[in-house]
Amino acid sequence: MSRLYDNQPLQSVPVINHSYSGHWETHQYEKGNGLLLEGNIEARSRHVITDSSQKKYRYYVLHMKVQRSHRRQFDSSGKELEPNFSQTKKVQTGYLQSSYKVEAKGQSDKLSQEQLESVLIKADLTKLTGKHTPKSCIPLWIQEECLEKLDLVDGEHVRLKTKGNGPFIDSITKMDLEHVNVCNYAGGDAVGGSWTDKVMAVKLQDHPTTTQDDEEGAGADDDEWDD
Repeated sequence: MSRLYDNQPLQSVPVINHSYSGHWETHQYEKGNGLLLEGNIEARSRHVITDSSQKKYRYYVLHMKVQRSHRRQFDSSGKELEPNFSQTKKVQTGYLQSSYKVEAKGQSDKLSQEQLESVLIKADLTKLTGKHTPKSCIPLWIQEECLEKLDLVDGEHVRLKTKGNGPFIDSITKMDLEHVNVCNYAGGDAVGGSWTDKVMAVKLQDHPTTTQDDEEGAGADDDEWDD
């Protein structure tokens, strides 16, 4: 199924220019396994960084109110694993079958809001984006060209993966909550056989040019995210 894209929502975001002393590098923010996030885009800002070599770096910053967050997990071979979505189980506590307690299934990799902010909020980047970030939102950076085929507007519900334990986006997927389907995507690669597999994403360095049918791009079931 073909789909027409209108990048007008992106073009309407005003550009904010910044001069950066030194060479602009993001690798320092990309250490660690990264996070899986779900939530709403409350606002967007557009930033152009010009470093000391006069090279320009163009980004959109998505100010996201995060509803669910988990750490990305990988096995010894580097394959991404299904995160522990804070699942619980009933454990019998007496002879009567009606007597039980609820315990976590294994160790949860879910993050609290405080843990999330400690991982993603970087003081030097906040100096550039802080006044544009609504209260209780997390600013997340993505290269401008990676959103050219993703018709994203304020209020969208998205799922994304970060590059390491920092605010730079590896992949992002816009969700259709009514049908729990992937609408379109940008960045990242399909990993594992479950949540991340269903996200249906491609490498950020390869500019996305196509979308998947709803059937092919079905998102993860909502109960996979339930506590």
